[in-house]
Parts: sequence; C-alpha cells; structure tokens
Amino acid sequence: MAKALRLALVSRRYPPEIGGAELVMSYLAEGLARAGADVTVFTAGLNVENDGQSDKATGTPSPHIKRLATSRLRFLGTFLYMRNLRRHLVAENFDLIYVSMLKHDAYVSVDVGKRLGIPVVLRPEGAGETGDLAWQAWGRFGTHIGNRCKTTDAFVSISPSIHAELQTAGYDHSKIHDLPNGVPVPEVAWKARDNWQKSPRAIYVGRLAPEKNLTSLIDQWPSVISSFPGASLTLVGEGPERPGLESIVARLGLADSVKIPGASTDPTGLLRHADLFVLPSREEGMSIALLEAMALGIPIVASAIPGNLRLIDNHVHGLLATLETNSGLADAILSQWAEHSRGAIMGQTARERVRSHFSIDTVAGRHLTLFHELIYQYSP
Repeated sequence: MAKALRLALVSRRYPPEIGGAELVMSYLAEGLARAGADVTVFTAGLNVENDGQSDKATGTPSPHIKRLATSRLRFLGTFLYMRNLRRHLVAENFDLIYVSMLKHDAYVSVDVGKRLGIPVVLRPEGAGETGDLAWQAWGRFGTHIGNRCKTTDAFVSISPSIHAELQTAGYDHSKIHDLPNGVPVPEVAWKARDNWQKSPRAIYVGRLAPEKNLTSLIDQWPSVISSFPGASLTLVGEGPERPGLESIVARLGLADSVKIPGASTDPTGLLRHADLFVLPSREEGMSIALLEAMALGIPIVASAIPGNLRLIDNHVHGLLATLETNSGLADAILSQWAEHSRGAIMGQTARERVRSHFSIDTVAGRHLTLFHELIYQYSP
C-alpha cells in the first residue's frame, strides 16, 4: 500500500473566519484528505498555550488543523506567526507545502522548502487592486517577499487575470498551473418556493467591499421593487463598505426591502430560501460564492466581467448583467423573475457544470496530480 502524501496547507486565516479564500482552502483540505492524503493545515490562532495543537476531527478522513500562536498587535502578530510557522514546518516531515497568498506565509514556506528539499506551491487569491501582486507593490517588505516567491517550484492560478498578472510581474510562465476553485455539490438541489412572486427574494453572499459593486445594486433596487413591490434584497457578509451601504439604504428609503444582516456560517441554507443569487462585482478572480450558488442550482444574475464569464455562459447557466449602464443589474434581475422557469432550468445547467468541472473532489484530484509530479522531480 502506497504511503499517504504528507501535505502542509498554509493559510493565515481559516474557518470559522469567513471569506472566499478561507472557504476554498477548507474545501481543498477536506477534498485532499478524502482522496487519501495526510493533510495538516497551519493557520493563525491567539491561544499561546495551545500553539500547534491539532483539532482534527475523527470518524472520517479529515485534515489536522493547527492554530499557531500569534498576537492581535499587527507587527508583533505577524512576527510570532512567521516564527511559529517556520518552527512547525521544519519540525514535521512533509512531502510538499501548499500556501494561500503570496505574502508572509509564502516567504517563510519557500525558505523552509529550500532548506528541507521539498517542493512548495504558492496560490495567489486575487487579481487587480486588491490582489496579491498589488500588495507586493505597496505592502511592507512586499518587494522582498515577491522576489523570494518567484524562486518557488510552482504557482496555482485560479483565473486568467491572475495568470496574466503573474507573467507581467516576472513569474516564470512554465511554473504557472491553471487550476480552478472547487466547491462541494449539495446532494439536494435548490427548489423554487411556492407563490414566490408575491415576495421574491434576491441574495448576495460575500465581502462588503468596494470591488463588489454593491452600491450600484442598491441604487438600482427601486427599479426592481417598482415591478415587484414585495421584493427583498439581502446582502450577507461583512466588510468595510457596510456603514456606507447602510447609509445608502436609509437615504433611499429601502430599509423595508434591503437587509444587511452580517456574515453567516450557513450561506447555502440562506440560498435555499431565496429566489435569485446576485453577484454585481467589478472584479473577481474566481468567485467561491458564485460557484456555491451554481452548485446549488439557484437562478443567477452575475456581472459580465472576465472572472464571471469563465463560469457563466449568458442565458445558459444564468444571466450576465452589463455594468456599463445604470440599469443593467436591475434589468437582468427583472428578466430572471419575468421568466422564472427559464431561470430554474439555467440553474440546473449551472449545477451540472460545477459537478463536471468544479466539484471539490475533481479539483483536489487535479491538485494531487500536480503534487505528485513536483515531488517526483525532487526524488533522488
């Protein structure tokens, strides 16, 4: 029987902290464990006494989760986390290290990999002004960190925009591997509510951040409720835009129809009780929220941007809304609700697309193929 690969997955943040990158890493860790790998996730924690202790679940193949001691103080916290990460990576006998984001975690991991003679794979989590490479341009020690990142063995790119940014920044093209995000596919698909037309519900799930373009969505919401007076919009998530969005809702008198309840640990449960998923972003790498909505089969409206175009064929998997007009989002929402049965069919088509190409087990298998190739290159 072949020995299980010992994999270290490194992510500064990890569930129960909520975010797309954190969910992706948790899904991948679980998928790799189900596929037979021995997976340990290293992430930050504040409990010094429990530094590095595992909270591995029992009964089913699952990853070890080790939370490394850090501090709430910004620079001290980063120093402690980097020191403890290095110590644990060196002490344990891993076959490969896989790192989320090209930041401090990557800096430590690449150095450890070279010292121990094991491959290290880095994964940028975003592109554009909020992406990893933009951070390397302005972040403290960002250039130094970027120079070390360029020397690693491989990079996983989740989108064409990230791939292009890596090349433009001088990362070796031959080391870039295009692998998408993956999500679980629920056994039970979304089902339309009875009498939904009386109070149709649209939902957004994600960070409340400028690039998500939620201001435009709220600004256009009065056009939606003019046709569907009982319609509601729920923005699920947290982020720096929340106070501003709440102010816009109050100014437009939309408090009865637009709700901002905060983050949720069960976004799929919320989607099941909605009639439409909306993603109005101006920038996306590969949206985990969009993939989860597709996997469930709920009707979708998404902005017609490159990251979403990779997942959604217009009028096949959902409707793509132009951002070049002041009514593109509202028009697409109204179109979905005007022909709701067509939207449900598109939702089922989207669900099958995820099952075929973006299920977490499929994506984990593609990662393992890459990992084996890299480990083989290090074999004597």
